[in-house]
Amino acid sequence: MKAPETADLTLLHGLVLTLDAAGTRLEDGGIAVLDDRIVAVASSDEIQRRFDAAETIDASGQLIMPGLIDTYTHAGHGLVRGLFHPAHGWPAGRLYWRATSLDWWRAEARLAALERTRCGVTSAVVIVGSTPARVDEPDYALAVARAHADAGLRVTVGVGPPDPLFPHLDEPWEGTRWNGETPVSVPFDYEAALSTSIDVIRALRERPDALASACLAPPYLFGRHVAHKLLPRRFPTAADAVAIGREAERMRSLADDLGVLIHTHMFRGSVAYALEYLGADVTARVLGPDVTVAHANGMAEPEVEALGASGCAIAAVPTTHENLWYGFAPMVELQHAGAVVTVSSDGAAPYRSLDLWRDLGSATWNMWHLHRDQAVMAPESVLRMVTSDAARAIGAADQLGSLEVGKLADIVTIDLGAPHFTPLTSPEYQLVHFANGADVDTVIVAGRIVKRGAHLLRLDADEVRADARLEADRAFVRSGADGIDAYRWR
Repeated sequence: MKAPETADLTLLHGLVLTLDAAGTRLEDGGIAVLDDRIVAVASSDEIQRRFDAAETIDASGQLIMPGLIDTYTHAGHGLVRGLFHPAHGWPAGRLYWRATSLDWWRAEARLAALERTRCGVTSAVVIVGSTPARVDEPDYALAVARAHADAGLRVTVGVGPPDPLFPHLDEPWEGTRWNGETPVSVPFDYEAALSTSIDVIRALRERPDALASACLAPPYLFGRHVAHKLLPRRFPTAADAVAIGREAERMRSLADDLGVLIHTHMFRGSVAYALEYLGADVTARVLGPDVTVAHANGMAEPEVEALGASGCAIAAVPTTHENLWYGFAPMVELQHAGAVVTVSSDGAAPYRSLDLWRDLGSATWNMWHLHRDQAVMAPESVLRMVTSDAARAIGAADQLGSLEVGKLADIVTIDLGAPHFTPLTSPEYQLVHFANGADVDTVIVAGRIVKRGAHLLRLDADEVRADARLEADRAFVRSGADGIDAYRWR
């Protein structure tokens, strides 16, 4: 009789949705994990026969699937959630630059990691700050990366210089470093911010922890061509094309040299401007499969075709004010054109949370509304937008996004005992339209359990929440209570 193989962990007796290319499903399935990799996906009987495991999880009554991947979020938002006024917006700009300390960013990142862990989001792209990222010094981005990695989650921090035409910053540019309660001004310019971003990328590449990495995140690769309701700015003209084209090609060259992805914002008019003033060749050269476009609201047909032809990834945001201002992202058309379309949260505020499950049904309804057709956005395709397709978007399709032998063991289990899974008639449909973060039972990242039932293995929830409250209060005091009160919608 053949001796059993060694496994560190097995999961047995679950309904397995692999989300592999064939859509393999196992009714009484199991997974075997050795080190950080999946070594078998098979029936529970076969897993039990083949493997002698150090630890076994009985997943009876649960669904086993890949961990969720959030392709676009902003750091910082969790500590200003609840502060939103329809006339004044929310304090995600000036407060970040002038009132937040390194401890504030660390506390917010730990709070975000806590929320992601509870909701089964095992990997996320996190732009450090609002638009633009806080890049007056590298420590803020590094603190966000380390907080997530220490919590056992994968993170790609996005760093890049403020947009030269639409910086969203008061002139002259400066941040405030808080040493205790003593403020120190940190002036910087475009080149200094770019240098800081490169330092962050290199520092994370040299760090041995494989859970944290970085990408280059220029806010607007081709400029912003739609109005922001609360931050009025002029639109780019033909006279700006030389500067926009120069910096876009510079970002492309830097990303190539550094071997990182590009993550940027685009709305209606962005690609059209590039096609008209930079030319189709330059536009195609800057774009590519390693570019993620956040939002893509209101894109016209030629823009959709250009993004699709380049194989760009789209991080569509189902719950955002851009849906009201410019129309929905044309997710179906972008997918048909060849783009890799994903569903993302955008961050922990001001309208939603980091519970990515809640965005799946919203994305579906948005497209049903746009097309007046409930045949678009099949449930399994929507699940792929936060698993296998999301893995493609972050350049990790060979490592993440599906439960297959040889891939990294990022796995979540869903408790099917909730009323909204009863009766279980269509798992994919019910996950998309009914699931929420509270349904997540077990979370495994790189073969290590980070959540089991209500028990968190890498985070103390009470400590994280207490620290977040303390740092939020400190930043509010620095900002001035009157300024914060303007954002409360009573």
